[in-house]
Amino acid sequence: MASDGDKPIGFLSRLLGSVVGFGARRPRLALWMMVLVGCAGVGVTVSDLKLRTSRSDLLAPEKAWDDYAESFGGGSDLVVVAQTDVPNAALLQTVLDQLGERLIREPEYFSNVLFKIDQSDLRRKALQYLSETELQAAIRRVDQFTPVLSNQQWDLLRVERLAGQLDTQIASATQKQTNATGAVAYAERLATSLSGFLDVGQDDVRVNTQGFRSPWPDIVSTEIEHSAQDADLAYLMNSNRSVGMLHVHPVPDKKGLDANSRSLVRLREHLAELEEEYGAVAPDLKLSLTGIPVLEHDELRRSGRDMINAALIAFIAVGLLLSFGLKGMRHPMLVLIMLVNALAVTFGVATLAVGHLNILSICFAAIMIGLGVDFGIHFVTRYLFLRQELYEMDESLVLTGQSVGTGILTSALTTAIAFASAALTGYPGLAELGIIAAGGILICALMTFTFLPALIALSDEHVEIDELPVPISGDFWRSAVSGFPITAIAVAVIGIVAVAWNAVNYEDGSVSFNVAYDSNLLKLQDHTLDSVQAERTLAASDESLLYAVAIAETQAETDALRAKLLALPTVARVTELSSRIPQQASAGQQQLIGQLKTKLQNMPTRTPTFAASNPEVVGVSLDRLYKTLSASSDLKAHKAAERLDEFLNKFASLPTNKQAQVIDAYQDMMVGSLLKEFGQVATATSLEPVGLEDLPEAWRNRYLRVDGERQLWLVKIFPKEEVWNEVALASFVRDIRTVAPDVTGVPVQNYDSAVKMKACYKTIAVYSLAAIALFLLFDFLRPGQKLLTVIPPLLIVGFIGYTSIQRHGDLNPNMLVAIYLGMVAFVATVFDFRNLRDTFIALVPPIGGGLMLLGIMAILNVDFNPINLIVLPLVLGIGVDDGVHMVHDYRRQLMAGKKEYRPSGDTMNGVFLTSLTSIVGFGSLMISAHQGLKSVGIVLAIGVACCLAVALILVPPMLVLVAKYQPASFEPVVIRLPKKRKAEASDDSDGDSDGTDSEGRRLSRKERRRQQQQAAA
Repeated sequence: MASDGDKPIGFLSRLLGSVVGFGARRPRLALWMMVLVGCAGVGVTVSDLKLRTSRSDLLAPEKAWDDYAESFGGGSDLVVVAQTDVPNAALLQTVLDQLGERLIREPEYFSNVLFKIDQSDLRRKALQYLSETELQAAIRRVDQFTPVLSNQQWDLLRVERLAGQLDTQIASATQKQTNATGAVAYAERLATSLSGFLDVGQDDVRVNTQGFRSPWPDIVSTEIEHSAQDADLAYLMNSNRSVGMLHVHPVPDKKGLDANSRSLVRLREHLAELEEEYGAVAPDLKLSLTGIPVLEHDELRRSGRDMINAALIAFIAVGLLLSFGLKGMRHPMLVLIMLVNALAVTFGVATLAVGHLNILSICFAAIMIGLGVDFGIHFVTRYLFLRQELYEMDESLVLTGQSVGTGILTSALTTAIAFASAALTGYPGLAELGIIAAGGILICALMTFTFLPALIALSDEHVEIDELPVPISGDFWRSAVSGFPITAIAVAVIGIVAVAWNAVNYEDGSVSFNVAYDSNLLKLQDHTLDSVQAERTLAASDESLLYAVAIAETQAETDALRAKLLALPTVARVTELSSRIPQQASAGQQQLIGQLKTKLQNMPTRTPTFAASNPEVVGVSLDRLYKTLSASSDLKAHKAAERLDEFLNKFASLPTNKQAQVIDAYQDMMVGSLLKEFGQVATATSLEPVGLEDLPEAWRNRYLRVDGERQLWLVKIFPKEEVWNEVALASFVRDIRTVAPDVTGVPVQNYDSAVKMKACYKTIAVYSLAAIALFLLFDFLRPGQKLLTVIPPLLIVGFIGYTSIQRHGDLNPNMLVAIYLGMVAFVATVFDFRNLRDTFIALVPPIGGGLMLLGIMAILNVDFNPINLIVLPLVLGIGVDDGVHMVHDYRRQLMAGKKEYRPSGDTMNGVFLTSLTSIVGFGSLMISAHQGLKSVGIVLAIGVACCLAVALILVPPMLVLVAKYQPASFEPVVIRLPKKRKAEASDDSDGDSDGTDSEGRRLSRKERRRQQQQAAA
């Protein structure tokens, strides 16, 4: 039998042994207590836990954002994107109308629906928005149709005549090798219009109005909020009418887990129904949903689904690994049951302490799965080892708590401290993650000392020692690292340096890092999500979801702000209400508008009647145009030829009477669309000044708020470059803040979040390393040295901080932490350098493993991002865990009286299994479609593997040499104050006053004077 139990043990070990002993002696009571706590945690979670998907919840409240959200609804718009392969304004308008009517009828789900703008009042004055140059271009376009409008030569608009004109222009340009861009573009529109019309209307061409695409170019472009429009309504579309948009606000569900989820689900049901309805007549129509709330919701849902799948895989894989390492199924299952209960309790504690999860703190489950199992593995491994030493079950459990309990507790506390230090950053998103993760780790440790012993006691109650599994001990490896320590150290150091060297690049006397930080949040999401693809569609259409906002209080202030913003190199455009009220039209503008009015005043109100078409003539003219386009060197001409060929093939397959119907129907709609556009221009020729009351109400509701005499004018600022990228985002935000310091919006929040996160991680790194090093040093110091090492430097640093505040009014916490650590290290060195040395050895795995991690990331071209950076403390925690258990094993053997150190089988097996299960558990995240979680799996799996390699190859031989040449001292430092007996005092008074007492102790001057006075008396 081992003699561990015969050696004196410390108070903490006895306390942990007593806690474990309670579960071992009364397993059913302990089991029911812990299960009830777990059930309570589940109940609290189900009833009260909320999800916050908005990134604004990660930052401290900002007045500018709060004002914007209160006045204009913040960035809560859901954006429906209706997309066609080719421009089709009529179809998009019809779809947006139907969808908008559906949403308006459901106010319990949706509010503030915007997809078109009623500009009937403004429409009469729309030409005042055009410059003189634009008006002159419009007149030139109208003049091209003078024979039709003035001389009523409508036959010029027949399909065969139009095709013949285009053929002549393109053929002439090809022969002369000149540019025919305008004619080619015209031909492409005609070919696309013909092909789409026939494809949609084979069964009933005369009633096919939804799929018609006008072949005519725009006469004028009177831009409103977006450019597509008809007589009285401006629909939200991009410039070429291939993308339509609908904006809507979700009605929050205060009772649900996710406030926006109910509205998103309902809206996607509508989109699916409309896509199915239009599937036959418009197969190229695609309806998708995006917007910042949608992207955040989909990111959280997708990452949650991926984490559940990864957790299931991890549970199975970890169970199999534990079964292999512990040579059985029963004890691994007990560890997993303990972990499940710990997760349930942690969810409940998170609900009570914080009340919600955000897109960062949801990662705590992965953290607990990675670390919670580790504590149980060390406990079970030590327990099975003691059972093989012929200890009884109860005694084995108690001795396990006494022996490895301090190591487990130290690992739990150091890792919890690393995460809890995030609470000191002032960044709510990270602070919540740190608090929940730290609490979860401590709960796992508590369950290891209470719930797991009870499970083991019930499971092994009637099991004989011979029936218990014997864990793998790794005798060969232990002999190798302890027998050849110098060789092992040399190999380990060379390996660490060789791998870590890949992380740096030395060139021209400067050093740079090969591992970068990529803050692009869009790259982290699943690229297959409809919301992500829709966002990219909007970006390609110059309709970014990321825009900054500023609020002005007067129209003059709005105009001045707009002018300053447009002068910035990073600003693409500025959208606000004030510029929609143009200055009084100049004399030149008024004259040009009058000319347009005159030219269009005799325009017919109805489509003229054409003679029946000759399909053969039409076919020949179109075929001639097809050949001319094919012979052109213009790539767009080839594309037009392909479209035209599609039409001709379909057209040729129809009977002659059907061909005539197709051409007649198309010709009527083609001319009708031209007359409609002329009519729009003719009704926009009023010269009355534009006032605020003329602007559409939908605009005023979005861009202007009136509160009594106070007015709030919203200014939207769109970036010139894609601000998902860090460099472009930083330039954009810095530029606009020079003009509008109180600017806010999603890109501003993203920028502030990224800056704050970087600063927070630097702070966390300093605080967590300081706290862990201090805690380890406190753990390794001998009794009697602990308070003397920690308290005096703390008082000195407190005085320095107080003096700094009094003199300078500010405080540098990083400097104070560095001073405190330096003083503690100095005092510890004065007392006993060997304890400080043990602290550094325990930190070797995370330091060496971290360096190797950077090198391997550089080799694999893996960068840090806002998601995988969050879980880096896990690498630190697991590395410290490995180092702590190795150093505790070394100290435990020396305290037991051994003169040399040889790694124990249970410790090596525990470290190996815990790291291996962490690698498998975190590696399971690599199956995620969410790119952020996938990178988390890669970084954590590599980091834990590196820490494991350092812990098993470098640390054991270091401890072997330390034990051989400079072992630590474990004798307590006790300062005894001798007490005098009365008899001794009387003897002293009668003796000689030679300055010493009966024990030879040197007397103080006060005591010597007292002796002299007594002798004289």
